Amino acid sequence: MCSDIARTDVLTAAPDTTVVQATDAMRTHDEAFVVVLDEQHPLGVLSAADVGLALGTADHLADRPVADLVSTPVTVRDNASREGLLSRFRETGTERLVVVDAGDEFVGVVSRRDLLRTYADEFGALFALFSTVD
Repeated sequence: MCSDIARTDVLTAAPDTTVVQATDAMRTHDEAFVVVLDEQHPLGVLSAADVGLALGTADHLADRPVADLVSTPVTVRDNASREGLLSRFRETGTERLVVVDAGDEFVGVVSRRDLLRTYADEFGALFALFSTVD
C-alpha cells in the first residue's frame, strides 16, 4: 500500500515561510523540494526548479512567502495500491505524489524512485529465490 512506501521524513514548511528560509532548509538537508502545509493540509510543493524559474520573474523573491510560489500538489490517498500509484504517475506525469489521509491531511511523499525501489526489491528477492533452485 501507498502508506508503506511513503516517505514521512520530508521537509515541510508553513505558508508564511520565506523563500530564503525554505531554500536554506533544502540546501542544509540536501532535499530538492519542500511540502507547504496549512495545518497539516498540503497547499503545494516548492521545488528548487520552482525557485529557479521564479528568479527571472519575481521581485524580492527571497522575502516572499513560499505560498506565493508553490505548485499545486498532486495528491494520492494513503490507501492507494501500487497499481493505483502507477496509474496516478502515468496520468499526471509528476515526479512525486503528496500522500494524504481520508481527511486530506499530509501523510508523506512517494516519488517514482520510491515506487521503483519497491518493485526492484521484490524482483531481487524472486531472483534470489529462483537462483537457489536446482
